[in-house]
Amino acid sequence: MIKQITSTFILESMRNYGVGFGNILPAFIFLILSFIIKSVVNEETFQYMVKGQFLPVSILLLLFSFAFSSVTIYLADMKANRTFDWLKRTKITASTYYLGIGIGVFALANMALVVLLACYKLVIDIAWDHFFLILFICNFVLLALYPLSFILAGLFKNGKVAQSMLVPVMILLMFSITMTTMFLTLAGKDPQQYFIFLVWNPMLYLNDSLQYYLGLTTNTWLPLYQYLLILAGWSLVLALIARKVYHR
Repeated sequence: MIKQITSTFILESMRNYGVGFGNILPAFIFLILSFIIKSVVNEETFQYMVKGQFLPVSILLLLFSFAFSSVTIYLADMKANRTFDWLKRTKITASTYYLGIGIGVFALANMALVVLLACYKLVIDIAWDHFFLILFICNFVLLALYPLSFILAGLFKNGKVAQSMLVPVMILLMFSITMTTMFLTLAGKDPQQYFIFLVWNPMLYLNDSLQYYLGLTTNTWLPLYQYLLILAGWSLVLALIARKVYHR
């Protein structure tokens, strides 16, 4: 049954290729800009711009697209149409549905991430071990963000309302990390000294890991295994909340 739910979600996502293309386009715009400016600025500036801003923002946007935009709207519309009320009459449980959709989200997200990172590898140096470590931490961040799609879909009455509310959520999660890091760096301060105030944001652990794997910092704020434990804990807590909110 999980396989059927996964297949249905993936096929539905592929059928709405226009929406899917629009969701991932912002992430690839920064990639296109990287190719354009490569011949305009010197190599040191180019490496810093791509590693410090373009690549991290591209990955953040891509994860938001798969964790929020497509899934939240899909789930909100299903709830508005009372589709899940019909599913309750079958043998499909809430956990089965959650896992089925989740596998589909992770499959599509990983395909897009591999393509994105492979394209960036053409313009900047990314070691293969760091390539796969970036994919690894991205999946844990996606694991932490995924339950939020059920929570948001449960809070808003349909896909259109959910879509309008996704923008402020995305801005809060993304720019609270990227802008804080950038301005503190420009001010000559160590951003890691202020990370304690951003522990609530899963994007913190991704951005800090990216800075390290891309050679911009000498160490991460916390060891990788602690990041993974924190993200897994966030996922579990949010999954329990999502179960209450979406099925109320």
